[in-house]
Amino acid sequence: MSNVAASAAVGPPPGMRVRLSSNESPFGPSPAAIKAAQAAVQQGHLYPDDQSIELRRALATFEGRAFEEVVVGTGSAALLMDTIGHECRDGGDVVAYERSFVVYRLAARNAGAPYREVATGGAAIGDVDGYQRDPDALLAAVTDATRVVVIDNPGNPTGAHLTGAQVAHVVSELPDHVTIVLDEAYNQFATGQRGYAPVAQLDVDHPRLLVMRTFSKAYALAGLRVGYLQGPADLVASIDQWRTRFNVTAPGQAAAIAALQDQDHLATGVAATLAGRARMAQGLADLGVPFTDGLGNFLTIELGTAAAPVVQAYAAHGIGVRPLAPYGMTEQIRVTVGSPDEVEDFLQASKEVLADLPSRR
Repeated sequence: MSNVAASAAVGPPPGMRVRLSSNESPFGPSPAAIKAAQAAVQQGHLYPDDQSIELRRALATFEGRAFEEVVVGTGSAALLMDTIGHECRDGGDVVAYERSFVVYRLAARNAGAPYREVATGGAAIGDVDGYQRDPDALLAAVTDATRVVVIDNPGNPTGAHLTGAQVAHVVSELPDHVTIVLDEAYNQFATGQRGYAPVAQLDVDHPRLLVMRTFSKAYALAGLRVGYLQGPADLVASIDQWRTRFNVTAPGQAAAIAALQDQDHLATGVAATLAGRARMAQGLADLGVPFTDGLGNFLTIELGTAAAPVVQAYAAHGIGVRPLAPYGMTEQIRVTVGSPDEVEDFLQASKEVLADLPSRR
């Protein structure tokens, strides 16, 4: 695959007037975050704080953790690459659910670690969500050779999730030699729904439990690349030594601090996203198209036919949606919840694009 093709597999298609392919927030960053980033650019000739001290202090206070239990990186993807590479540096394998965030597989590949996937349920049928996850199946896949268990909760691209009780069960049953990574990139869109709960709300304890979060989704800072890792101080400090120096820019640090302080803007964006998700779900249901109404800021649609022509048909309407071939899902697309106008544009186009789907009820 060429560099251009590889980029096209993960980035938004060029020239789309409606970008529903990359799980970006359509509501934009907090005005305070924009102002803070602009101010930081004035010192762009200086290297940023390599340790992101001020941002880590703000995060530690926000999360109710010690300063030493939080480190930051250029988005959760980079932190995941560092974490899995670090934990598998002396061998061991990585276990995840099938159709999990593709970065887990890439990180295991780069680390030379075997990557083992745990089967999930089938595709959505009718009104039934797809890709359900069995916590006991995950536990059964763990062996003495397992070094990392990583769970995207909610999952991307399927939207499937484990409930708080299921997460607590998994954490309590995993042996101490396993590092468990809970990737909560979409937690703000899921908390309090269908039994979901972030780790911070659970009474769990494990010596190698790590929690990954990002400013790219609900905080709408995807272009500034800021994520953070929480866990035992010694473990996160050791992982932090693996990252590239000066990797989080000064504007990124400043914007993240300001965004964290503007919880009203966050809440407004999340509420608008949930309303858009409900509107999109109802529109697809009215069309008789099966889909998984997951807990992220997107829906996963079953086509019953090859996805590529459908993606092209949406593109002809100026709407970018995500094909899922890298996940082995060749007859599905993922569609991000956009602004109210973008959701309506998508649903209007869907009346034509999805009219003759084999999957329609």
